[in-house]
Amino acid sequence: MSEIKIILKRVRRSRHLRLSIGADGSVLLTRPFWVSEKAARYFLHTKADWLKAQWQKGRASDDNYFRRGGREDYLRNKEKARALVVPRLDYFNQFYNFKFRRLSIRDQRSRWGSCSRNGGLNFNYRLVFLPPNLADYLIVHELCHLGEFNHSPAFWKLVARTIPDYENRRRLLRKL
Repeated sequence: MSEIKIILKRVRRSRHLRLSIGADGSVLLTRPFWVSEKAARYFLHTKADWLKAQWQKGRASDDNYFRRGGREDYLRNKEKARALVVPRLDYFNQFYNFKFRRLSIRDQRSRWGSCSRNGGLNFNYRLVFLPPNLADYLIVHELCHLGEFNHSPAFWKLVARTIPDYENRRRLLRKL
């Protein structure tokens, strides 16, 4: 793992050890304050095979959507993303009638979207690079969180109302 850049970070509110791979290929090991650096490095050692496989998979992928662009790419595509999301959100919300307060297009590094408890919907600008069926799934997914703020069976039932093949689309999205 000598070619992999590893960043160790202590986070006061963290409860667990967590490994994540950034779009640039760097590995972030987040640890709570109560976990020693020695214990964190041992954890990293036990996950070495998995980490190498994931890191190689990410490097081999030409379609890593989170590796694209930078600030300029975000600024260039932000309004294109808004132009994609707003009409699709309006269309799908005809079936749900959920109220949302705010819509934001962001440059998120590891998420396609999110929903806040106060009714804010956030979408990654990179949605513009996705096939339309996957973008629709993501829009409906976040919209349905306004009705069910979890991933319970009731939530998936809401999603299935307009995206009956959501499981397949979700599987395709995870392969990207």
